[in-house]
Amino acid sequence: MSRTIRTLWMLLFWIAGNAAMAEDGSVALLRNGTDSMSPREATRYWVDADADSSISAAQGAFADGAFKPLPRWPATFGFADGVHWFQIDIENADHPDPDWLLVIEYALLDHLDLYTVLPNGRIEHFESGDRRPFSARAVDHRHFTFALDQPVGERRQYFLRVKTESSVQVPLTIGTRVHFLNHAQRGDMGLGLYYGVIIAMFLYSLLLYFSIRDKSFLWYITYVGAFGLGQSCLNGLSYQILMPEWPRLDDQFLLFTIGLALLAMLMFTREFLELAKRAPRLDAIMRVAIWIELAILVASFVLSYRHSISLETASVFAIAALCLVSACVVWRRGYRPAFHYLLAWSFMLLGIVIYASLSFGLVKKTFITEYGIQIGSCIEMILLSFALAYRFQLIREENEALQRDVAEKLEVRVNERTAELNHALGDLRVANRRLQEYSLRDGLTNVHNRRFLDEALPRAAAIAQQRQESLSLLIIDIDHFKRINDTHGHLAGDDCLRDVADVLRQQVREADDFVARYGGEEFVVILPGASLDTARQRAEALRKAVAQIRVPGYGDPLALTISVGVAALNPEATTNLTDDLLRRADQALYAAKEHGRNRVMVDGLAPLE
Repeated sequence: MSRTIRTLWMLLFWIAGNAAMAEDGSVALLRNGTDSMSPREATRYWVDADADSSISAAQGAFADGAFKPLPRWPATFGFADGVHWFQIDIENADHPDPDWLLVIEYALLDHLDLYTVLPNGRIEHFESGDRRPFSARAVDHRHFTFALDQPVGERRQYFLRVKTESSVQVPLTIGTRVHFLNHAQRGDMGLGLYYGVIIAMFLYSLLLYFSIRDKSFLWYITYVGAFGLGQSCLNGLSYQILMPEWPRLDDQFLLFTIGLALLAMLMFTREFLELAKRAPRLDAIMRVAIWIELAILVASFVLSYRHSISLETASVFAIAALCLVSACVVWRRGYRPAFHYLLAWSFMLLGIVIYASLSFGLVKKTFITEYGIQIGSCIEMILLSFALAYRFQLIREENEALQRDVAEKLEVRVNERTAELNHALGDLRVANRRLQEYSLRDGLTNVHNRRFLDEALPRAAAIAQQRQESLSLLIIDIDHFKRINDTHGHLAGDDCLRDVADVLRQQVREADDFVARYGGEEFVVILPGASLDTARQRAEALRKAVAQIRVPGYGDPLALTISVGVAALNPEATTNLTDDLLRRADQALYAAKEHGRNRVMVDGLAPLE
């Protein structure tokens, strides 16, 4: 009995609905030659605040005239509460194909229920939505698709129930199955091309990052990957391919990818535009925006989907404005890569505008308008990749210029330091020469000292023997020098030594000859190339010159005389040449002193008076 009453009520609602439709004249006619249509004029809607409203309540509301024409097409209501009902009457006027499909080309609706009211009053029910397993769909496709059986000449009434936490967007399309398959094939080809570009950009940038290690590439890679995955959620591909049996996970995945893409875009913009260096105030704002977006991303795991997606949607506009303003400011300050950044973002925004125009019915539905966001974002990613390459080239040129400048400055510094070092080395060589000379000279008499004699005499003897030349040596002793010291003091003795040394230095001026202090009051004169007779004559000249010396300052001027011993190199000696020479010269000097001093004694000869 109750079933009969319910059937009568449903039949009554159907008759009332048909009457209302007949009065209004709103019906979607399927005619031969037309394989698809948008049922704008034939669609009515009703918003029920009761989230659990049934088909009976919808039929009652329709009979009462609660259903109204759509305010816009496609049917979009934003983030609205309640249950949205849509009513369509479809009649197949003369189209030979009864196999039609009702398609909703928005993949984020949670619960969809299609009720078909048959001519006999019976109601068929079909379910779909992204909160239900993908296997529950009547047609295996990323869009929500319902099969419509429309025989020729038959009119049927449809009620579509939409309940969702996401934005209420119900872009309805009616078409034959053949038309739908052709259209879906073109769409899938476009999406395949789009995701192919994204994958190529992702892999290319990943390889560049591993070779360059620039953080801008890392954030660009993250942005491309997250944006591509987010688009797969909006297109329904992630639900169809990645997680068909986890309905709620797809919504959470969408929130995560949107948040990650926005966060990566902020980080990329900050690094790419070098805001910390070129616009510190904007950089501070950017850092705050990064922390806010990070908080929204974390909050999406605990907040409801409605609140999370609302926050993410608002963030899109705020972040886009911040990025564009930052790029404009940095570009006006002379940073050339910012222009490429602006150009890339312009295509992205153009794609959004085109898609929004389609959503509000301002432009016709074409491949470009339907996939405006994908086309714009694809061009944006390619241009951003070029911008990264240009920025890297610019940084490399700046580094090379900096290296050249540093190298030039370093070369100047090196040359300066080299000149200073050479000058210092020259001074050091002079100082060393002077030091060496001082070390080989007697400090009192300024003639060579015993050390010099010990080094120079063997060298001169070896040269003379090698060249088979003569070499003579004079040992000179100041007569009665001890008595002068004892009588007049050591200062008088020092004056006598200096005066005798001056005379000897003046008399010995040959290039190879030299005078050395031998010790105490004794001097040695080396005469390379001089024979014994020549040496004797030179010695006599020295003796006479010294005899002319008068040392003042000590009462009567002090007269000085010297005794000289002369010897020549023995050509027959083979060893101890210098010792033998010094020994024989010293013996001659001793003989000169024995014969009364103030005279010259030659080795092996009688003294000269």
